[in-house]
Amino acid sequence: MPAPKTTLWPLEPHTRAKHEILRRYLEAWTAILSLGKFPRIAYVDGFAGPGVYAGGESGSPIIALEAALQHKDRIPPTTVLLFLFIEKDEDRADHLRSLVGTMDLPKNFHTKIVSATFEEGFQTHLLHFYAKDERPLPPTFAFIDPFGWSQTPFELVKTILSFPSCEVLINFMYEEVNRFVSHPHHPATFDRLFGTERWREVLELEDKHARRALLHDLYVRQLREAAGARYVRSFEMRNDKDVTDYFLFFATNSRKGIQKMKEAMWRVDQSGEFRFSDATNQAQLLLFSPQPDFEKLAQAICARFASREVTVNEIEDFVLAETPFHETQYKRNVLTKLEDRGVITAVSPPAKRRRGAFPPELRLRFSS
Repeated sequence: MPAPKTTLWPLEPHTRAKHEILRRYLEAWTAILSLGKFPRIAYVDGFAGPGVYAGGESGSPIIALEAALQHKDRIPPTTVLLFLFIEKDEDRADHLRSLVGTMDLPKNFHTKIVSATFEEGFQTHLLHFYAKDERPLPPTFAFIDPFGWSQTPFELVKTILSFPSCEVLINFMYEEVNRFVSHPHHPATFDRLFGTERWREVLELEDKHARRALLHDLYVRQLREAAGARYVRSFEMRNDKDVTDYFLFFATNSRKGIQKMKEAMWRVDQSGEFRFSDATNQAQLLLFSPQPDFEKLAQAICARFASREVTVNEIEDFVLAETPFHETQYKRNVLTKLEDRGVITAVSPPAKRRRGAFPPELRLRFSS
């Protein structure tokens, strides 16, 4: 959707789906990190908005605070939760301040609402106070959700991911990127967005599917290779014409983080395709197929490990890093069936191991 001109605007169905992913993940993220005895934990909303929609629905800053409040009794009083909400529009920032001011927050919940661009706000109010002293950022979740594509420099994403326990969830505005990518005035801006000039390869493509695949895959590759993220997943959001509007990219180096994000994504699309379309029934989060294609997962696992001997833990890492599926699915729905078919055999299994049980250290041999 185009950037709204008003302080508040209606909540669209794909935004509701996006916020469902964000809410579910933050509930798990807060609970997990609260057990880590970190002195500080930070949530950064780079394009915070007014905190509420025209219909009264909560925006991302309020969702983040509500998710943390669910676990306030489990969070040690010595752990400070930093909430940095960045919103360039003064009216929207003021509206958010008024909302946050009405909330009953614990003393260790520190909120800061700044009127600035994402880059300015992050550099000045978080990075400045940590990296300048060669101290790492605290464990940080950065939600980067712009309306456009000119204010999310890849170098800043790379900086965030360079610190331990830091993650990003990025709204990549594909429709606008694709529309303006050939414009002669914007090459430098796209260089900053992608962190490379390789996006120019799309200029030679006419096929819309090939263009989408190239831009999507390039950003994934940049997150993995340039920013060093071990795990990257995307979620496709489609508009009311069932055309790709934007992608959500999640990047982390945490195995637990990718597990929980996949659980959140599967709640929205249980087909495993990780898509949501406004063209479907808007009264509910309608899924694209009734159940996931586990045969596709079985084929991927067999292709990767054919004629090899590997641990169950290695298979799980492949499932988490390279496929849309999560760790609770592949054992029951894939490994058990592969063992029944004789495609895999247990190597020196423990004496008490029952068939169909796959502990992490168990070694399996795949046929060719």
